[in-house]
Amino acid sequence: MTLKPFLFSALAGLVLHACITTDQPDADLVGAVTRVRDGDTIEVSGVPVRLQGLTCDERGSPLGDSATRAMKALVRGKAVSCDLTGEKTYDREVGRCSLPDGRDLGIVLIAQGQCGRCAQYDRGGAYFSVQRAAGPFRGKMPGYCNP
Repeated sequence: MTLKPFLFSALAGLVLHACITTDQPDADLVGAVTRVRDGDTIEVSGVPVRLQGLTCDERGSPLGDSATRAMKALVRGKAVSCDLTGEKTYDREVGRCSLPDGRDLGIVLIAQGQCGRCAQYDRGGAYFSVQRAAGPFRGKMPGYCNP
């Protein structure tokens, strides 16, 4: 019996397994957060991403500065996975991003009271129950968030 066919089969099996299973999430954009612009906009590997269905007060306001600090603390030193919608607003891609442990950034920030659910862009109501549990958003709700 020769080992060559066995080794070839074992190697082929490992390669096939590596092609089928991956540690990378099924996301459009995966990478380190390279910048936090504000509570609802981050840059992932240099790509600006506006978080869909989330609204935070603008920087320069007390709640906006608090949301920006909360986002920075949440993503510091971490890679995120983003599912992009294909839409753009200004220079930003639009999508939802999650941490390596699977937590959605929008859900975390709404639960903390830092940001609110933007109903017009929360297609499917993913943030509805977390906003209800957190109570009304105490920041400024932009008119475009109302359906």
